[in-house]
Amino acid sequence: MPAYARGFEAAVAQVSRFAEDEGPVDLCGLSLGALVGLRVVAARPVAVRRLVACAGFERLPHGLLRRVRLLAAVARVMPRRALHRQLVGDLPEEHRALATEEIAALDPRALSRLMREAAGASVDPAAVAAPTLVLCGERDGANLPLCRSLAEALPDGSFELVPGAGHVANLDEPAAFTALVREFLS
Repeated sequence: MPAYARGFEAAVAQVSRFAEDEGPVDLCGLSLGALVGLRVVAARPVAVRRLVACAGFERLPHGLLRRVRLLAAVARVMPRRALHRQLVGDLPEEHRALATEEIAALDPRALSRLMREAAGASVDPAAVAAPTLVLCGERDGANLPLCRSLAEALPDGSFELVPGAGHVANLDEPAAFTALVREFLS
């Protein structure tokens, strides 16, 4: 079972162990993965050399937090198949089958718990010492202000917009996303 299926803190612990064993490493995370990466960097600063956080945030504003918690409650009672279709629905068509396989272990209760945990999680930007590139898809309206705010609050943060991309910027516009990541890591 993947760590994320056991909860947000389990995912943070798994990535922390990896970074400590292999470090220093460069991490890249998208959405929930961005929040995991931020938490790992804050807790294990010597284990992470650089971080790319796409669609990340330091904490959700109260109104958005309430909406995510409501969605988590709905997710808890959805049939698994419908939930999985909903989760992969915004992905480009060619990636949906693989994504569905990768989330097969995620049942509605586990997803609901994961959503609540991640929505309530926060990170202290001052504790993120590693150089951090904060990316956001140009069409990711919900995350755009959160990403800009995060980049401004980080001691060594920078912000880049991924042109034409939505929330899943690495799949929506892979060439633009990869070019920004390569430039940051070079």
